Amino acid sequence: MKVEVFLTGNTLTEEDVKGHTVIVIDVLRTSSTIVTALSNGARAVVPAADMAEAGKIAANLDQSSFLMGGERGGDKIEGYHLGNSPLEYTPDVVEDKTLILNTTNGTAAIANARAAEHLVVGCFLNARRVVDFAREQGLDVVIVCAGWRNRIALEDTLCAGLLLHLLWDGQEPAHVSDSAHIAFTLYRHDGNDLFAALRRCNHAQRLYEQGFADDVAYCARVDYLPVLPYFEESRLVRYDPARAESALSESPALRARD
Repeated sequence: MKVEVFLTGNTLTEEDVKGHTVIVIDVLRTSSTIVTALSNGARAVVPAADMAEAGKIAANLDQSSFLMGGERGGDKIEGYHLGNSPLEYTPDVVEDKTLILNTTNGTAAIANARAAEHLVVGCFLNARRVVDFAREQGLDVVIVCAGWRNRIALEDTLCAGLLLHLLWDGQEPAHVSDSAHIAFTLYRHDGNDLFAALRRCNHAQRLYEQGFADDVAYCARVDYLPVLPYFEESRLVRYDPARAESALSESPALRARD
């Protein structure tokens, strides 16, 4: 299994992801919010690349069935129900709701990866669940760090390094890409105290200044929520292996082979 790492999501192309299992990471906070929302009973999360797309999606849904969530510069978008703090997405708020999510970096990275064979969302909260899924599929893997405004984000690179550490059982292969080596080496250096490393990140410092210190602590929890957000039919849903198996058995291609 080959693994490539994109340290930001802005240069990602369709050819980079076709035929691969793609893992999109935005630790602070889109990935963590999506994992939390699905864990707390949200029906689905629809990632929107920008505010215009979010508005179009909302216009086609029953007003009582969805909530708008998102941020610009860390702050909730005016007129939206929710921001991008995972701690807002509690069971009493999101249960049975479709969430339309529009964020500065994370949802744009997801949009750029839509052509993947399998597209999932990862973070510290569900790291091992993501790695287990990637191994089950057996395809080459692309890890996409959302970054921050076209720049590398330390927290996303650190999480990519954790995923590589798990995928490679702690041993870096002889031949890896430069970006994979950077991510793996960063995790080897800072992995013993992830929270301390996260607190030093530029984006974490911005969130502290905006009053979101609790978000940073929450997003640093490793394997806290073994939930896998899986992209299908333009939305992220909680991955259900039984449902996926059923869908595969009912596919026209499989029936034709039988």
